Amino acid sequence: MNRLIKLPFLIAGIAVTSTGFAAERNNAEAGIYVGAGVGYYRINDDDFLDEDDRLKDNRGAYRVYAGFEAGRVFAIEGAYTDFAKTSDGLASMELSGLSAAVLINIPLLPTIAPYGKLGMMSWDRKRSFGSLSSSDDGSDVFYGLGARFALSYNLDLRLEYERYAIDDMDLDMASINLQYRF
Repeated sequence: MNRLIKLPFLIAGIAVTSTGFAAERNNAEAGIYVGAGVGYYRINDDDFLDEDDRLKDNRGAYRVYAGFEAGRVFAIEGAYTDFAKTSDGLASMELSGLSAAVLINIPLLPTIAPYGKLGMMSWDRKRSFGSLSSSDDGSDVFYGLGARFALSYNLDLRLEYERYAIDDMDLDMASINLQYRF
């Protein structure tokens, strides 16, 4: 019981300490950042042979990215995302892509900044259904929403949701990312 009483004070102390780092950081000039994250996605692909052969699955993904931040409001970012292999019965797919995006941040507090993201992903996809297989590629627009939490002067935690519409396939991904700013 004594530990439960101390927990709110510990959390408040961490928040006050990180606010000092972040307040200094929010006044920072332009800079480069890198990051990596893991995500969980849901896919619904209507582009198979008939209605019973749809690909519907949930899987993990990973991402690495780099960007340039102009102040703390505007950023441009490039990323590589690997959605790994997903399957549902006889239908399977592998998907990965390179993306470029613009982020608009709204620094509400020194440690918290929600943001919106709009970009373009160039993707490669390999699909199979039983012994039939095909591969294709293309480019599609995607968008996302998220929040950035300053952990220290150089380190941020990002939580985000993104929506990709690749041909007839809808892909929704939630991810957690660590970002280091130089």
